[in-house]
Amino acid sequence: MQKYYLLIVLLSIVQLVQGQETIEKAYPFSFEGAYTGDGYANATGGLQTGSGYMGMANMTIGFDTEKAGWWKGGNFFINGAGIHGRSLSEDFTGDLQVASNIDAGNHIYLHELWFKQEFSTLSFTVGLQDLNAEFMVSENGSEFINSSFGVPPVISTNLPAPIFPLTGLGLTAQWNINEQFAWQAALFDGCQTAFDNNPYNLGWTLSKDDGALVMTELHSTFNINGLGGTYKLGAYYHSGLNEFDATSNTINTVFDNNYGFYFIGDQTVVEQDNRKLGLFAQVAAAPGNENEHAWYLGLGANYYGIFNGEGKDVLGLAVATVDIQNAGHNHETAVELYYKYQFNNNFALQPDVQYIIHPSATGKALNNALIGLLRLHINF
Repeated sequence: MQKYYLLIVLLSIVQLVQGQETIEKAYPFSFEGAYTGDGYANATGGLQTGSGYMGMANMTIGFDTEKAGWWKGGNFFINGAGIHGRSLSEDFTGDLQVASNIDAGNHIYLHELWFKQEFSTLSFTVGLQDLNAEFMVSENGSEFINSSFGVPPVISTNLPAPIFPLTGLGLTAQWNINEQFAWQAALFDGCQTAFDNNPYNLGWTLSKDDGALVMTELHSTFNINGLGGTYKLGAYYHSGLNEFDATSNTINTVFDNNYGFYFIGDQTVVEQDNRKLGLFAQVAAAPGNENEHAWYLGLGANYYGIFNGEGKDVLGLAVATVDIQNAGHNHETAVELYYKYQFNNNFALQPDVQYIIHPSATGKALNNALIGLLRLHINF
């Protein structure tokens, strides 16, 4: 019945929006839609060669309390998602880092549902959230398709983190200290209910066996020779995770008191008119005795406006490598090269090539994989 409640809520919002059209004041509702599609082929190595397609659709609704004439600084947000297609990493490449950041199976579900209140220098958000929307974000790294350039695998694979596709309940806060420094923190449910028992991400449960995930991140923004850069230092702590074993009818400890650290840096090194060269670095580390992946390193560069003087295109090259402690290899490395052309505000194409060294998701020694992708971006 929960899916019908969600449908009723969405229809009610649409009816409210239609009723607002005749009111001559600031429009409180905002609507956005997006579709991302990946056509892909694994040319060699991995589990098997072959091709396929994956897609992700998002529909979002925002509501601004100030524009509605209620109070200042309040925002409600809903993000519904639908993902489909055959998995590139699970069925073809066998890579741990997940070559496509929309590779997540077949689901129609609620991705985000939260309320945010902003004050002069403080803001608080509560509800169903994607941790990666505010934390571990690299401006340059987000241009790449491989999942590791979004969330380092030291975090995404060692912990049940509330990130795509399965988000979780949390409270986040941000303090803009001054023009150069900002600090943010988060408290999340320690484990989200899997899609098998929670197909629409509406089954929210809190349990002491799930523990709690705490995040903190300090931002610093500097200009070096007139060129902007952003640097982020973060840490996380998970109080512990227990799981019920139906076979033995016992509760087993998965891990206890887990933690780690990370650093993300973005720096523009060349900028002239609409052209610029941006570099980024990601470093993450966690205790090896508690985790299968103790460290991660990502490095890359983007050249914006390389062929187009208006800055509508970008060429990027990056490498991501993660430590593997219990597999056929001691590390997995992904090298990614892409070119993206933004035809207009609503449409872009992004051909992409990745070379995966030591694909390690299966724990077996697989041959290196060579992947080609063509990504479609549509916004409306």
